[in-house]
Amino acid sequence: MTQPILQKRLEAVRKLLGKYRVSSLVLTDHTDQFYMSGFSFYPQEAVFIIHPRGIACFVRELYTEQLRRFNAQLEVFGCETDRLQAAINYVKTKKISRVGFDAAKESYLAGKQMRQAGFAELPSLISDLRETKDDAELKKLRQACRIAYLAYEYVKPRLKTGMMECEVASMLEQFMRANGGTETSFPTIVAFGENAANPHHQTTTRKLKKEEAVLMDFGCIYEGYCSDITRSWWYGKREPNEYKKIWSLVDKARKTGIKTIRKGAATRDVDANARQVITAAGYGDYFTHRTGHGVGIDIHEEPCNSAESAARLQIGNVVTVEPGIYLPGKFGVRLEDTVAVGKAGATILTRK
Repeated sequence: MTQPILQKRLEAVRKLLGKYRVSSLVLTDHTDQFYMSGFSFYPQEAVFIIHPRGIACFVRELYTEQLRRFNAQLEVFGCETDRLQAAINYVKTKKISRVGFDAAKESYLAGKQMRQAGFAELPSLISDLRETKDDAELKKLRQACRIAYLAYEYVKPRLKTGMMECEVASMLEQFMRANGGTETSFPTIVAFGENAANPHHQTTTRKLKKEEAVLMDFGCIYEGYCSDITRSWWYGKREPNEYKKIWSLVDKARKTGIKTIRKGAATRDVDANARQVITAAGYGDYFTHRTGHGVGIDIHEEPCNSAESAARLQIGNVVTVEPGIYLPGKFGVRLEDTVAVGKAGATILTRK
Protein backbone atom coordinates (compact mmCIF):
# COMPACT_ATOMS: atom_id res chain seq x y z
CA MET A 1 0.00 0.00 0.00
CA THR A 2 1.36 3.40 -0.92
CA GLN A 3 1.63 6.10 1.71
CA PRO A 4 -1.00 8.41 0.11
CA ILE A 5 -3.65 5.67 0.43
CA LEU A 6 -2.68 5.02 4.05
CA GLN A 7 -2.85 8.73 4.83
CA LYS A 8 -6.24 9.07 3.16
CA ARG A 9 -7.64 6.23 5.22
CA LEU A 10 -6.16 7.62 8.42
CA GLU A 11 -7.86 10.93 7.74
CA ALA A 12 -11.18 9.18 7.11
CA VAL A 13 -10.91 7.24 10.38
CA ARG A 14 -10.04 10.35 12.37
CA LYS A 15 -13.01 12.17 10.91
CA LEU A 16 -15.32 9.35 12.08
CA LEU A 17 -13.67 9.25 15.51
CA GLY A 18 -14.36 12.95 15.90
CA LYS A 19 -18.09 12.30 15.60
CA TYR A 20 -17.87 10.02 18.64
CA ARG A 21 -15.62 12.40 20.57
CA VAL A 22 -12.72 9.98 20.80
CA SER A 23 -9.17 10.55 19.60
CA SER A 24 -7.94 7.01 19.05
CA LEU A 25 -9.08 3.53 18.04
CA VAL A 26 -7.89 0.03 18.95
CA LEU A 27 -7.99 -2.51 16.09
CA THR A 28 -7.68 -6.23 16.76
CA ASP A 29 -9.48 -7.52 13.65
CA HIS A 30 -6.87 -8.73 11.15
CA THR A 31 -8.90 -7.68 8.09
CA ASP A 32 -9.31 -4.15 9.46
CA GLN A 33 -5.58 -4.12 10.12
CA PHE A 34 -4.94 -5.11 6.51
CA TYR A 35 -7.21 -2.31 5.31
CA MET A 36 -5.33 0.26 7.37
CA SER A 37 -1.79 -0.96 6.72
CA GLY A 38 -1.78 -3.10 3.57
CA PHE A 39 0.02 -5.80 5.57
CA SER A 40 -1.56 -9.22 6.04
CA PHE A 41 -1.68 -10.88 9.47
CA TYR A 42 -3.33 -14.06 10.65
CA PRO A 43 -6.06 -13.57 13.29
CA GLN A 44 -4.89 -12.56 16.78
CA GLU A 45 -1.31 -11.79 15.76
CA ALA A 46 -1.43 -8.01 16.09
CA VAL A 47 -3.06 -5.11 17.92
CA PHE A 48 -3.14 -1.65 16.33
CA ILE A 49 -3.79 1.72 17.93
CA ILE A 50 -4.76 4.49 15.54
CA HIS A 51 -3.93 7.68 17.46
CA PRO A 52 -3.48 11.37 16.56
CA ARG A 53 0.18 10.90 15.58
CA GLY A 54 -0.12 7.70 13.53
CA ILE A 55 -0.52 3.94 14.01
CA ALA A 56 1.20 1.91 16.73
CA CYS A 57 1.42 -1.81 15.93
CA PHE A 58 1.99 -4.50 18.56
CA VAL A 59 2.90 -7.67 16.68
CA ARG A 60 4.63 -11.01 17.03
CA GLU A 61 8.41 -10.65 16.92
CA LEU A 62 8.65 -12.47 13.60
CA TYR A 63 6.82 -9.57 11.90
CA THR A 64 8.75 -6.61 13.26
CA GLU A 65 11.52 -6.12 10.69
CA GLN A 66 9.31 -7.00 7.73
CA LEU A 67 6.57 -4.61 8.85
CA ARG A 68 9.03 -1.76 9.41
CA ARG A 69 10.43 -2.22 5.92
CA PHE A 70 6.95 -2.55 4.47
CA ASN A 71 5.75 0.81 5.76
CA ALA A 72 8.02 3.21 7.64
CA GLN A 73 4.98 5.21 8.75
CA LEU A 74 3.99 2.47 11.18
CA GLU A 75 5.36 2.42 14.75
CA VAL A 76 6.17 -1.25 15.34
CA PHE A 77 6.66 -3.08 18.66
CA GLY A 78 7.50 -6.78 18.96
CA CYS A 79 5.42 -8.52 21.59
CA GLU A 80 4.93 -12.29 21.95
CA THR A 81 2.37 -12.31 24.78
CA ASP A 82 -0.67 -10.20 25.68
CA ARG A 83 -0.36 -7.68 22.87
CA LEU A 84 -3.59 -6.05 23.96
CA GLN A 85 -2.18 -5.28 27.40
CA ALA A 86 0.96 -3.91 25.75
CA ALA A 87 -1.25 -1.59 23.70
CA ILE A 88 -3.13 -0.51 26.83
CA ASN A 89 0.18 0.22 28.57
CA TYR A 90 1.28 2.25 25.53
CA VAL A 91 -1.86 4.38 25.79
CA LYS A 92 -1.15 5.07 29.47
CA THR A 93 2.54 5.85 28.89
CA LYS A 94 1.81 8.21 25.98
CA LYS A 95 -1.11 9.75 27.92
CA ILE A 96 -3.49 9.17 25.03
CA SER A 97 -7.02 10.02 26.12
CA ARG A 98 -10.46 9.17 24.76
CA VAL A 99 -9.70 5.76 23.20
CA GLY A 100 -12.38 3.58 21.60
CA PHE A 101 -12.72 0.03 20.30
CA ASP A 102 -15.00 -1.93 17.97
CA ALA A 103 -17.32 -3.65 20.45
CA ALA A 104 -18.91 -5.93 17.84
CA LYS A 105 -15.59 -7.52 16.83
CA GLU A 106 -14.15 -8.20 20.28
CA SER A 107 -14.30 -11.30 22.42
CA TYR A 108 -15.93 -11.01 25.82
CA LEU A 109 -12.57 -11.06 27.62
CA ALA A 110 -10.87 -8.53 25.33
CA GLY A 111 -13.87 -6.22 25.57
CA LYS A 112 -13.82 -6.48 29.35
CA GLN A 113 -10.09 -5.73 29.40
CA MET A 114 -10.57 -2.57 27.32
CA ARG A 115 -13.59 -1.36 29.26
CA GLN A 116 -11.60 -1.73 32.48
CA ALA A 117 -8.88 0.42 30.86
CA GLY A 118 -11.48 3.13 30.28
CA PHE A 119 -11.86 2.60 26.52
CA ALA A 120 -15.22 3.42 24.94
CA GLU A 121 -17.36 0.99 22.96
CA LEU A 122 -17.83 2.11 19.34
CA PRO A 123 -19.68 0.76 16.31
CA SER A 124 -17.72 -0.85 13.45
CA LEU A 125 -16.27 2.31 11.94
CA ILE A 126 -13.64 0.59 9.78
CA SER A 127 -16.29 -1.76 8.38
CA ASP A 128 -18.31 1.29 7.39
CA LEU A 129 -15.33 2.73 5.51
CA ARG A 130 -14.62 -0.61 3.85
CA GLU A 131 -18.07 -0.69 2.23
CA THR A 132 -16.96 1.89 -0.35
CA LYS A 133 -14.02 0.69 -2.42
CA ASP A 134 -11.47 3.11 -3.86
CA ASP A 135 -9.95 2.75 -7.34
CA ALA A 136 -7.04 0.62 -6.11
CA GLU A 137 -9.42 -1.79 -4.37
CA LEU A 138 -11.72 -2.00 -7.37
CA LYS A 139 -8.77 -2.90 -9.58
CA LYS A 140 -7.85 -5.80 -7.29
CA LEU A 141 -11.44 -6.96 -7.01
CA ARG A 142 -11.82 -6.85 -10.79
CA GLN A 143 -8.74 -9.04 -11.22
CA ALA A 144 -9.85 -11.49 -8.51
CA CYS A 145 -13.20 -11.85 -10.30
CA ARG A 146 -11.54 -12.22 -13.69
CA ILE A 147 -9.35 -15.06 -12.42
CA ALA A 148 -12.41 -16.86 -11.05
CA TYR A 149 -14.33 -16.41 -14.30
CA LEU A 150 -11.42 -17.74 -16.34
CA ALA A 151 -11.25 -20.75 -14.01
CA TYR A 152 -14.90 -21.50 -14.83
CA GLU A 153 -14.19 -21.25 -18.54
CA TYR A 154 -11.18 -23.55 -18.16
CA VAL A 155 -12.90 -26.23 -16.07
CA LYS A 156 -16.35 -26.49 -17.66
CA PRO A 157 -15.26 -28.09 -20.97
CA ARG A 158 -12.92 -30.45 -19.10
CA LEU A 159 -15.62 -32.13 -17.01
CA LYS A 160 -15.91 -35.85 -17.66
CA THR A 161 -18.24 -38.56 -16.42
CA GLY A 162 -16.78 -40.19 -13.33
CA MET A 163 -14.96 -37.14 -12.03
CA MET A 164 -15.45 -36.48 -8.31
CA GLU A 165 -16.76 -33.19 -6.97
CA CYS A 166 -13.54 -32.73 -5.01
CA GLU A 167 -11.51 -33.42 -8.16
CA VAL A 168 -13.27 -30.62 -10.01
CA ALA A 169 -12.85 -28.32 -7.01
CA SER A 170 -9.13 -29.04 -7.13
CA MET A 171 -9.01 -28.14 -10.83
CA LEU A 172 -10.67 -24.80 -10.12
CA GLU A 173 -8.32 -24.03 -7.25
CA GLN A 174 -5.18 -25.04 -9.14
CA PHE A 175 -6.14 -22.82 -12.08
CA MET A 176 -6.82 -19.82 -9.84
CA ARG A 177 -3.53 -20.23 -7.99
CA ALA A 178 -1.63 -20.62 -11.25
CA ASN A 179 -3.12 -17.33 -12.43
CA GLY A 180 -2.45 -15.13 -9.42
CA GLY A 181 -4.98 -16.18 -6.79
CA THR A 182 -3.16 -16.75 -3.51
CA GLU A 183 -5.96 -18.78 -1.89
CA THR A 184 -9.68 -19.44 -2.15
CA SER A 185 -12.19 -16.87 -0.87
CA PHE A 186 -14.12 -19.66 0.87
CA PRO A 187 -14.35 -23.47 0.65
CA THR A 188 -15.04 -24.28 -3.01
CA ILE A 189 -18.49 -25.74 -3.68
CA VAL A 190 -18.89 -28.26 -6.50
CA ALA A 191 -22.24 -30.07 -6.51
CA PHE A 192 -23.52 -32.76 -8.87
CA GLY A 193 -27.11 -33.88 -9.36
CA GLU A 194 -29.25 -33.78 -6.23
CA ASN A 195 -26.37 -32.16 -4.30
CA ALA A 196 -26.97 -28.98 -6.31
CA ALA A 197 -30.26 -28.59 -4.41
CA ASN A 198 -28.27 -27.76 -1.26
CA PRO A 199 -27.29 -24.06 -1.37
CA HIS A 200 -24.25 -24.62 0.89
CA HIS A 201 -23.31 -28.11 -0.17
CA GLN A 202 -20.00 -29.43 1.15
CA THR A 203 -17.97 -30.83 -1.73
CA THR A 204 -17.63 -34.63 -1.60
CA THR A 205 -16.21 -37.62 -3.49
CA ARG A 206 -19.54 -38.05 -5.30
CA LYS A 207 -18.88 -38.82 -8.99
CA LEU A 208 -20.40 -37.05 -11.98
CA LYS A 209 -22.95 -39.07 -13.92
CA LYS A 210 -24.25 -38.63 -17.43
CA GLU A 211 -27.22 -36.27 -17.71
CA GLU A 212 -27.34 -34.34 -14.45
CA ALA A 213 -27.00 -30.87 -12.96
CA VAL A 214 -23.72 -29.21 -12.08
CA LEU A 215 -23.29 -26.22 -9.74
CA MET A 216 -19.98 -24.54 -8.91
CA ASP A 217 -19.67 -21.72 -6.34
CA PHE A 218 -16.12 -20.50 -5.80
CA GLY A 219 -13.69 -17.60 -5.75
CA CYS A 220 -10.11 -16.60 -5.05
CA ILE A 221 -8.18 -13.92 -3.19
CA TYR A 222 -5.99 -11.61 -5.26
CA GLU A 223 -3.74 -9.16 -3.39
CA GLY A 224 -6.00 -9.41 -0.36
CA TYR A 225 -9.37 -9.06 -2.12
CA CYS A 226 -12.02 -11.72 -2.75
CA SER A 227 -14.08 -12.86 -5.70
CA ASP A 228 -17.33 -14.84 -5.71
CA ILE A 229 -19.03 -16.51 -8.66
CA THR A 230 -21.58 -19.29 -9.15
CA ARG A 231 -22.38 -21.08 -12.39
CA SER A 232 -24.92 -23.85 -13.03
CA TRP A 233 -25.56 -25.96 -16.12
CA TRP A 234 -26.79 -29.35 -17.29
CA TYR A 235 -24.10 -31.93 -18.03
CA GLY A 236 -25.40 -33.85 -21.02
CA LYS A 237 -27.64 -33.49 -24.04
CA ARG A 238 -31.02 -34.41 -22.53
CA GLU A 239 -31.68 -31.40 -20.33
CA PRO A 240 -35.08 -31.79 -18.58
CA ASN A 241 -37.71 -29.18 -19.33
CA GLU A 242 -38.04 -28.31 -15.65
CA TYR A 243 -34.29 -27.67 -15.39
CA LYS A 244 -34.46 -25.42 -18.46
CA LYS A 245 -37.37 -23.58 -16.88
CA ILE A 246 -35.75 -22.90 -13.52
CA TRP A 247 -32.41 -22.01 -15.14
CA SER A 248 -34.16 -19.38 -17.29
CA LEU A 249 -36.06 -18.04 -14.27
CA VAL A 250 -32.89 -17.73 -12.19
CA ASP A 251 -31.07 -16.05 -15.06
CA LYS A 252 -33.94 -13.57 -15.47
CA ALA A 253 -33.91 -12.90 -11.71
CA ARG A 254 -30.14 -12.35 -11.84
CA LYS A 255 -30.46 -9.85 -14.69
CA THR A 256 -33.37 -8.11 -12.94
CA GLY A 257 -31.37 -7.75 -9.72
CA ILE A 258 -28.36 -6.36 -11.57
CA LYS A 259 -30.57 -3.91 -13.47
CA THR A 260 -31.92 -2.61 -10.13
CA ILE A 261 -28.43 -1.75 -8.89
CA ARG A 262 -27.50 1.93 -9.05
CA LYS A 263 -26.46 4.73 -6.74
CA GLY A 264 -29.16 5.29 -4.11
CA ALA A 265 -31.04 2.06 -4.80
CA ALA A 266 -32.34 0.28 -1.71
CA THR A 267 -30.63 -3.08 -1.24
CA ARG A 268 -33.97 -4.56 -0.19
CA ASP A 269 -35.30 -3.60 -3.63
CA VAL A 270 -32.51 -5.53 -5.33
CA ASP A 271 -33.62 -8.56 -3.34
CA ALA A 272 -37.32 -7.93 -3.87
CA ASN A 273 -37.11 -7.39 -7.62
CA ALA A 274 -35.00 -10.49 -8.20
CA ARG A 275 -37.16 -12.57 -5.87
CA GLN A 276 -40.41 -11.45 -7.53
CA VAL A 277 -39.36 -13.08 -10.81
CA ILE A 278 -39.04 -16.43 -9.07
CA THR A 279 -42.08 -16.01 -6.83
CA ALA A 280 -44.35 -15.05 -9.72
CA ALA A 281 -43.45 -18.30 -11.46
CA GLY A 282 -44.45 -20.34 -8.39
CA TYR A 283 -40.97 -21.16 -7.10
CA GLY A 284 -40.76 -18.62 -4.28
CA ASP A 285 -40.53 -21.30 -1.60
CA TYR A 286 -37.45 -22.72 -3.31
CA PHE A 287 -35.40 -19.50 -3.20
CA THR A 288 -34.17 -19.84 0.35
CA HIS A 289 -31.48 -17.20 0.88
CA ARG A 290 -30.79 -13.50 0.37
CA THR A 291 -30.03 -12.20 -3.11
CA GLY A 292 -26.51 -11.05 -2.32
CA HIS A 293 -23.83 -9.65 -0.05
CA GLY A 294 -20.93 -7.23 -0.12
CA VAL A 295 -17.50 -8.46 -1.18
CA GLY A 296 -14.07 -7.04 -0.36
CA ILE A 297 -11.28 -8.07 1.96
CA ASP A 298 -13.83 -10.46 3.49
CA ILE A 299 -16.04 -12.63 1.34
CA HIS A 300 -19.12 -11.41 3.24
CA GLU A 301 -19.29 -7.68 3.93
CA GLU A 302 -21.93 -4.98 4.03
CA PRO A 303 -24.07 -3.91 2.28
CA CYS A 304 -26.25 -6.98 1.70
CA ASN A 305 -29.00 -7.35 -0.88
CA SER A 306 -31.64 -8.71 1.49
CA ALA A 307 -35.15 -8.00 2.71
CA GLU A 308 -33.78 -7.19 6.19
CA SER A 309 -31.34 -4.53 4.99
CA ALA A 310 -32.06 -0.81 5.25
CA ALA A 311 -28.97 0.21 3.26
CA ARG A 312 -28.85 2.16 0.04
CA LEU A 313 -26.16 1.46 -2.52
CA GLN A 314 -23.37 3.96 -3.05
CA ILE A 315 -20.77 4.34 -5.78
CA GLY A 316 -17.88 2.07 -4.87
CA ASN A 317 -19.98 -0.66 -3.26
CA VAL A 318 -19.25 -4.16 -4.54
CA VAL A 319 -22.02 -6.73 -4.09
CA THR A 320 -23.16 -10.09 -5.41
CA VAL A 321 -26.43 -10.88 -7.12
CA GLU A 322 -27.11 -14.59 -6.67
CA PRO A 323 -30.70 -15.80 -6.96
CA GLY A 324 -31.37 -19.52 -6.91
CA ILE A 325 -34.01 -22.24 -7.09
CA TYR A 326 -33.40 -25.51 -5.22
CA LEU A 327 -35.62 -28.54 -5.70
CA PRO A 328 -34.84 -31.07 -2.94
CA GLY A 329 -33.84 -34.51 -4.17
CA LYS A 330 -33.68 -33.35 -7.79
CA PHE A 331 -31.37 -30.45 -8.62
CA GLY A 332 -30.77 -26.75 -8.07
CA VAL A 333 -29.67 -23.67 -9.99
CA ARG A 334 -27.82 -20.62 -8.70
CA LEU A 335 -26.30 -17.94 -10.93
CA GLU A 336 -24.09 -15.39 -9.22
CA ASP A 337 -22.16 -12.37 -10.41
CA THR A 338 -20.13 -9.89 -8.41
CA VAL A 339 -20.85 -6.31 -9.48
CA ALA A 340 -19.51 -2.85 -8.71
CA VAL A 341 -21.82 0.15 -8.27
CA GLY A 342 -20.79 3.02 -10.53
CA LYS A 343 -22.23 6.24 -11.93
CA ALA A 344 -23.97 4.36 -14.75
CA GLY A 345 -25.29 1.53 -12.55
CA ALA A 346 -23.83 -1.94 -12.11
CA THR A 347 -20.65 -3.21 -13.75
CA ILE A 348 -20.27 -6.99 -13.76
CA LEU A 349 -16.80 -7.93 -12.50
CA THR A 350 -17.11 -11.70 -12.94
CA ARG A 351 -16.13 -11.76 -16.60
CA LYS A 352 -12.99 -11.66 -18.76
